[in-house]
Amino acid sequence: MTETVTTGGAAQILAEDSYNEVKDGWDYVLGRMTSVVNESLPIADAGEPMSPTSVMPVFIGSDGRIYDIWNDDNSAVVMEEGWVGQPDIIAKTGIASTGRFAIQVPSAAIPGGQFATRNQVNGTVLYFGEPAK
Repeated sequence: MTETVTTGGAAQILAEDSYNEVKDGWDYVLGRMTSVVNESLPIADAGEPMSPTSVMPVFIGSDGRIYDIWNDDNSAVVMEEGWVGQPDIIAKTGIASTGRFAIQVPSAAIPGGQFATRNQVNGTVLYFGEPAK
């Protein structure tokens, strides 16, 4: 699901857009995710525009909390090829959507934490990648 995972990404996020913020004691984990519309697509949704954000990347911290891409003000980090900046896709089996994401996590919760995806409709969480070091 992710081609690259970066911990300690605050400097990169600030370099991409100086308006991005980093809370004291927090850092960013960065990744790239590709999702593909699969064969279990409900018939009613076939051919309709849909947001690639119906499945979101999250980070499960070593503190057991789920962190997502949204900041306290309900905005996401501004970044090139950002996951939330993708246009809607047409719901058709096999259509892929790829984007980068950044998740702000307390620095102490990063080691041992792991990326996952969360289905925004049913809440299912699926882990991917190796735990962060």
